[in-house]
Amino acid sequence: MSGPGPPEPGAGPAVEGYLAEVTTRLPGPVRARTGIVAELRSGLLDATDAHRSAGLPPAEAALAAIREFGDPVQVAVGFRDEIAASQARRIAVTLLVTGPLVGLLWIATVAASRLGIHLAPPWPWTGQSPGLSVSIYLVAAAAGVTAWAAILGIAITGRLTRWLPARPRRAPTAAAVAGFGAVSADGLGLALLAAQLAVAPGRLSPVPAAVAAAASLVRMMLARRAARRCLAIRASLT
Repeated sequence: MSGPGPPEPGAGPAVEGYLAEVTTRLPGPVRARTGIVAELRSGLLDATDAHRSAGLPPAEAALAAIREFGDPVQVAVGFRDEIAASQARRIAVTLLVTGPLVGLLWIATVAASRLGIHLAPPWPWTGQSPGLSVSIYLVAAAAGVTAWAAILGIAITGRLTRWLPARPRRAPTAAAVAGFGAVSADGLGLALLAAQLAVAPGRLSPVPAAVAAAASLVRMMLARRAARRCLAIRASLT
């Protein structure tokens, strides 16, 4: 005995219309929603095929499957927390990995340039002016906030979720703080570079400085967009 085969005309439009209603209520970028929508489509088509095997016409089988899945608003709400946690974790991991890489590029710039700064312990480095010292402390503070917020975002979307109370907004909040921290750290680094170019451009090693500046600029723009996206996801949660 053969199976029901592919969906016939009448089943597809109802299923796709239902999926469209769910999709419009899901937070996050399209990439974050693709897997969930594909999973829902597969489940709906399987349920439709089951009802067709029971003797229902294609259109009625699709409507019966949709009724089983429930109200699209409630279905979307059920997936919001999962999307928020997944997005927050991805952003936190990216910021935590890229931070040290960008920092090493700036350290390489300082080491290759003639800035009168000796990279020698203990902190603070010797040979720096009071203004530069304050700026470096600010960069370090912003980088520290980024790191701690990213670590928190990773932790609360991992195994800690088994013991922590359910607070869906916590993960996107931590990721947003990490994002804005990265924006601050990279922005301060670029400001220091601009100040040095204005005072004594000949002391900078051009290639390392250009690479470090490009890396910070790209990271700053991406971190800002990611932070704003996390805030938007946070606002959609209850």
